[in-house]
Amino acid sequence: MNISKLITRFSIISVSLYTLSANADPIIVELEGSTTPDSIGGFTLTPFAEPAAADCVTSTASPVGGNVEFWTQGQAAPLCMKSEDPSWWQYDHGNVFTTSVNWVELILPPGTNAFTLWVGGNRGGSGWIEAFDENDGYSGRTFFGGNTDTPFGPGNSPGYGVYSSGCAAISRIVIEPFRWGTGHFSTNQSSCVSVPEPAPLALLGLGLLGFAMRRKAVQKAAI
Repeated sequence: MNISKLITRFSIISVSLYTLSANADPIIVELEGSTTPDSIGGFTLTPFAEPAAADCVTSTASPVGGNVEFWTQGQAAPLCMKSEDPSWWQYDHGNVFTTSVNWVELILPPGTNAFTLWVGGNRGGSGWIEAFDENDGYSGRTFFGGNTDTPFGPGNSPGYGVYSSGCAAISRIVIEPFRWGTGHFSTNQSSCVSVPEPAPLALLGLGLLGFAMRRKAVQKAAI
């Protein structure tokens, strides 16, 4: 392979890697403690108001605009959640939303950059949590209960912080346990400006330099 072709191939690879790095916008799911943090992932959080007791709740208002909606698997239909303060919930923070449906999707307001929630169960079991962004990016599944290091069941209500590591807003959070509840929400819904990291910028610079060298080589060959 001659030097001109080598420069061209290197340039294409560098620009492609930059594009992949710039477009990468993973959703992070982190285990939290017993109280709602003030911020996660650099995003300041605003707690939700305690919900009033009710037998059928299909959404709850965000303190900074919009609603968190409760839906069944695949968003097939709105889900009625019961708002109550169950005795099996680990943290006495007030009412939470409970259900016997296994799969629940929390549809978040537009522009949600970060969200926290707790999951509790009235019997021992296991489950997982996963989040998606507006571009169909998603987090890895985070498992709890069962043979994991995160207990789940009566007296064990793990808390999770979910946030975007870039600027793609979180669109929904899926939780799949059995006979359970979720609550104590907090959120961040703010504008976000993405600033490329130094490494991706360096890749772009190398790629552009390569293309310039390739062009110069072609011009010399034509003389």
